[in-house]
Amino acid sequence: KKQGSGRMNTIKIKNVEIGKGIPKICIPLTGKNREEIIEEMEIVKKSNPDLIEWRVDFFEESDNPERVCEMLGTINDSFKQIPVLFTFRTKEEGGEKSIMSEDYVKLLKEVSERRLADIVDVQVFWYGEKSEDFIKELKETGAVVLASSHHFEGTPSVREMSDALYTMENRGADIVKLAVMPQSGKDVCALLEATMERKEHSNKPMITMSMGQSGMLSRICGELTGSCVTFASGKQASAPGQIKADELKKVLGDIH
Repeated sequence: KKQGSGRMNTIKIKNVEIGKGIPKICIPLTGKNREEIIEEMEIVKKSNPDLIEWRVDFFEESDNPERVCEMLGTINDSFKQIPVLFTFRTKEEGGEKSIMSEDYVKLLKEVSERRLADIVDVQVFWYGEKSEDFIKELKETGAVVLASSHHFEGTPSVREMSDALYTMENRGADIVKLAVMPQSGKDVCALLEATMERKEHSNKPMITMSMGQSGMLSRICGELTGSCVTFASGKQASAPGQIKADELKKVLGDIH
């Protein structure tokens, strides 16, 4: 399925250009409460990441939009010129909690309307057919939308992964993200092949990864395959196979 010129457009958020040069390093914040997150932020700052992800599903008060917005304001104030990605990863896609779809929509809209996050993660396939309209509403607030899909149970075929990336792009997302779990070396190669295949036909920034120890290769070779952001661990990893940020920065620089 062809779409776009095959030349990836870049997205500039604050001082970070996503989709150009060395893959950008994103470190997740996974603290359970305000104290833990503040402590974590001090540790993460020392690694000087390109982006920050707040995994709000780890937050004990994630069901209180006011508390979420308050915490997000503190995170923004702390990181200033570093873009913040807001993510509620549901249990169904490997996260910490389940959430009703109406509460999910309400939370993401609240954060976007208050302009508290630079990028908002939307689980396109989990949310279903109405995701296209939802993405449009979020984009109207000025947020950059990252569409995501996570497969913790295995790795789909190259065709299925390529189609998933195409579908997420087609539903209006600014950036698309696919994470899969490998059972073998062939699965890792399949993910890399699907990424390179979409790179030929797409013009939107992509993030792909094969998780776990055996998929670590996919986290460092994005400059070759077309995956423009890679997730690294700060105080603790938010997904299996994440490399420490300082080590990852050196490896990416060496490959470049």
